[in-house]
Amino acid sequence: MIPARSSQYSQVQIQTATKGKLIVLLYQGAIRFMRKAILAMERRDMEAKGDCLIRAQDIVLELLYAIDQQMLDSGNELARNLQRLYLYSYRRLVEANIRIDPKAVEEVIGLMGNLLEAWEQVVAGEPQSAAASTGGQSLALTG
Repeated sequence: MIPARSSQYSQVQIQTATKGKLIVLLYQGAIRFMRKAILAMERRDMEAKGDCLIRAQDIVLELLYAIDQQMLDSGNELARNLQRLYLYSYRRLVEANIRIDPKAVEEVIGLMGNLLEAWEQVVAGEPQSAAASTGGQSLALTG
């Protein structure tokens, strides 16, 4: 695909996705940027490394903000665990960026990869309308 069409396709995909699918897309994007950051570290391209890690950090923050605040306020354990995991992942990515540490990035890729698999199963197992209304709540994210 040429870049302009690829960008248009991505925009349509995002605009028509269920909330569960949007979470999957966020995980996929974060992992993609982290992998690019590792490659940039290997090439000693510090500008690309920084750009990719900042984009991955931004996505992790979006995932953090997507957690249902009411569930956090009520002490829901799943919501709190997700919050802790996202905050930990964010800190590790910041450290990786400062220390040029590909192992820290790989660690976060592993964490996000596990969550991605879980979300893919949730999204695949629900009809389109149900994924938008119940998928988010069942995994402590806003719906």
